[in-house]
Amino acid sequence: MDTLLQDLRYALRTLRRTPGFSAVAVLTLALGIGAGTAIFTVVNAVLLRPLPYAEPDRLLVLWEATKGDVHNVASPANFTAWRAQARSFGELAATYQMKADLTGGGEPEEVRTGAATDNFFRVLGVKAQVGRVFGPGEDASPVVVLSHGLWMRRFGGDAGVVGRTVRLNGQAQTVVGVLPADFSYLDARADVWAPTEFPAQARGRYLTVVGRLAPGATPAGARAEMAAVGRRTAAESPEHNAGWGINAVSLHEEATGEVRPALLLMGGGVAFLLLIACANVANLLLGRSAGRRREMAVRFSLGATRGRVVRQMLVESLLMAGTGGAVGLLLAWWGTGMLARLLPDAVLPRLAEVRVDARVAGFAVACSLATGVLFGIAPALAASAVRLADAL
Repeated sequence: MDTLLQDLRYALRTLRRTPGFSAVAVLTLALGIGAGTAIFTVVNAVLLRPLPYAEPDRLLVLWEATKGDVHNVASPANFTAWRAQARSFGELAATYQMKADLTGGGEPEEVRTGAATDNFFRVLGVKAQVGRVFGPGEDASPVVVLSHGLWMRRFGGDAGVVGRTVRLNGQAQTVVGVLPADFSYLDARADVWAPTEFPAQARGRYLTVVGRLAPGATPAGARAEMAAVGRRTAAESPEHNAGWGINAVSLHEEATGEVRPALLLMGGGVAFLLLIACANVANLLLGRSAGRRREMAVRFSLGATRGRVVRQMLVESLLMAGTGGAVGLLLAWWGTGMLARLLPDAVLPRLAEVRVDARVAGFAVACSLATGVLFGIAPALAASAVRLADAL
């Protein structure tokens, strides 16, 4: 430990003696590590972090499927048939979006309203941050649940909003709760959620259907069962369902499927950028090692081993990489914050969840250590291969 501290103190003195070189190397690494960390922050929030529901891996979205379109919304009549026949699902819920005029608690405004079956939040396993969500038996009740964004914007985050009366399209509704800030459901950006009762025989297609697997059921079994249900409904009402089937997709895949290739491609591009940064810094270190040949020769003459010299050089590289990583983490924090403010919600799913957390910080640390070794090992070996007679 004492030897390591000695190496660290010497590395600090060496970097202080060449402030210009140190600044260029650190900034080069900071840009590469910062870009990589920023992309990983988005990947972590969108692809790696579990959806904010109870047991999200047991949630599937059900679409009506026809040739050329396997992600089509469902009709209330078919939703009713699915709910009656499906045994692989404990419950099915449906929702659709519409616009409504909101009055009460401020100036009138047009809001996006999510109309859902009364079991919608129970299927997802979502609880309110303030108050409660609506539940079974309230499909025709005049109650609403507010999104966190509308609650903060219109009511200033006042917990006393629960129990207040607002009006949607002139109809009085009682606020019963506020959803968590990280709640999202596919592309539904609703400000207000209200329970509703769908006409069971309506044939128009406008519902998004989600289901939670029953205990012991598997996604593969549910897909097979729903394929059979789709064939039955097509046979029973061919005038409406001929050529239509059912496509069951995991909710996580549905929420991230379109952006996954783009994010992975961006990640590969940033990894290549980081390799370029490492190569540039390695070239700088190799150039500087030529000017330190005499220093290395003196150290060898005084009894230093090649392993000790290599370790000393690696400590310098890791110190630069650690400093570059710290600056890069700050750049990533600033960049992701700006990204969340500038990008519309529709461009990137789960945008509100993009933030620097412990996993992102761990990635930045690991990236710094890896780059420190990657760009430092070749210059360290080159510097330790000095010939004493020539150098002195």
